[in-house]
Amino acid sequence: MVSTLLRLGAVAALVLASASAHAACTPAITDDNLIAPGKLQLSINPTNPPQQFVDKDGQLQGLNVELAAELGKRLCLPVELVRMDFPAMIPALNAARIDGIDTGMFWTEERSKLMYMVPYAIQAISVVVAPDSGTKIATENDLIGKSSAVEVSSYQMNWLKKLSDASVAKGGAAVEMRTFPTATNVVSALLAGQVDNALLVDSVARDLTSRGRVKEVLSGLGTARTTLGFRNKTVVDAVVKALNAMRADGSYQALFDKFGLTAMPADQPLAIAGPGPA
Repeated sequence: MVSTLLRLGAVAALVLASASAHAACTPAITDDNLIAPGKLQLSINPTNPPQQFVDKDGQLQGLNVELAAELGKRLCLPVELVRMDFPAMIPALNAARIDGIDTGMFWTEERSKLMYMVPYAIQAISVVVAPDSGTKIATENDLIGKSSAVEVSSYQMNWLKKLSDASVAKGGAAVEMRTFPTATNVVSALLAGQVDNALLVDSVARDLTSRGRVKEVLSGLGTARTTLGFRNKTVVDAVVKALNAMRADGSYQALFDKFGLTAMPADQPLAIAGPGPA
């Protein structure tokens, strides 16, 4: 399953820094801690602008792409971004096919036991409808009894399921939840009239709204930290050190300002959150 979802090759992976670019420095991570010698392999799902997306020339762009490139410079190590759908990422990490996940993954207690998670941003969930829709959604309870599109195995899906289950437990109606592999598929289903609304990461919803593709009707749901995820303790320790160096010299905040996203508050650490894998 994982192998079919890994999209390898020239169009599927982007090496953000060449080995020759680091010839004058010593890598912060040795080969015995990496999946493939001499490079750090991170998964990414480029369907969530402005976090990560593919531009008109087929190139990966976005905050997480530039973050990976900067981390590579500071680690003195080429970073390869491997494109795959989100449901395949955690299995791929656990199967030692990639070193880490760089896709704006929400922190959850369950996930924090499967990998070393490093919160680095704050995001929430937004509800969107088609631009010409007259659907009124003023509170989260207005989602009850309606059909909603969400990305499968996502934080949005789990949040919506809890809302629906709580309603049913009280004798109310459920949410008709329809799942799709990517945010692109979610939006396509919405615009095709297959669902009443869709739940997206707030930054994605704002980007699509600014381009007139959807209309945001509710935001700020389920605010939580988004993270990088890693399988190896030596790797994550090196990344945490690099992130804190970026925070100290201002490049971390500058990156978030550039893309209009929310960095971790200054009083919250850039550090491993949770126990990590057993």
